[in-house]
Amino acid sequence: MSDLAARYAALRAEATALAGQPADIRQRAALLHRIYLDSGGNHAFAEIAAHGALWAYGFFETTGTLGRVISYRYALNGREMIRRHAMLQGFADGFKEANRSVFVDTYSQFYLTAELNDPTDATVLVGGDLVPAMATIHEASRRGRLLDADVRRELFQSVLRREQTVTVGPKVDEEFAKFDCPILRACVMKPPVRFAYFPRWTWFWFRNFQDTEERVRRAHRCFDIAEAVGWTRVFDSMQTYRVLPPEFFVDPPGYAAALKGQLLSGAKLAA
Repeated sequence: MSDLAARYAALRAEATALAGQPADIRQRAALLHRIYLDSGGNHAFAEIAAHGALWAYGFFETTGTLGRVISYRYALNGREMIRRHAMLQGFADGFKEANRSVFVDTYSQFYLTAELNDPTDATVLVGGDLVPAMATIHEASRRGRLLDADVRRELFQSVLRREQTVTVGPKVDEEFAKFDCPILRACVMKPPVRFAYFPRWTWFWFRNFQDTEERVRRAHRCFDIAEAVGWTRVFDSMQTYRVLPPEFFVDPPGYAAALKGQLLSGAKLAA
């Protein structure tokens, strides 16, 4: 167990280096897609998490959708515009920190359990609720088999609920507690969400973004839509966000491998 714990710690350190700073969404999205590929298409959470990160980058940033709303609303009051932008930036930073934590969890849990003949050995480290899901994913990917949609949906739900409850939920609550602007709070609380692969007139109109159960329900719907439109479309639509570079879409595995080598080399030099 001590050797396994040491390996898990090393993987988390590696994941932390790859995650970069909270604002480094581009590299995390590329590497989340690599996890999806390494799973043989069975770890849907990684692919949908990449879309969530890319969407949030364009919505919560001060230069994104909400930032433009603030600029229009306070165009004649420069001091208030700056204050509201600072509030929004604080929330965006908190959201990106949560995304960074989700990446570290997803990367380290996936690759640790992939190395084990018996993933249940990692139950104490990874969590008993996730180990069966990881074991099923790895067994299918080793056989070159794409699991049935119903099974992949259950696996997605297992990972999703843990991340939303343990990692994302507390961070969202922390950031909402900082708002003292009713208008901005209302905008962040009820974001209109549309991932790039959604059909043209499909939007999610949140009633309360702070509600973990609502986020979970919406994420389940994200999976169902992805299944309906096809996962090739889910990948291709990432270009719409204009965050990932063109070379990523030419050779995603090659791009991710080169990026990983570059980031880990940089981390070693910094150390």
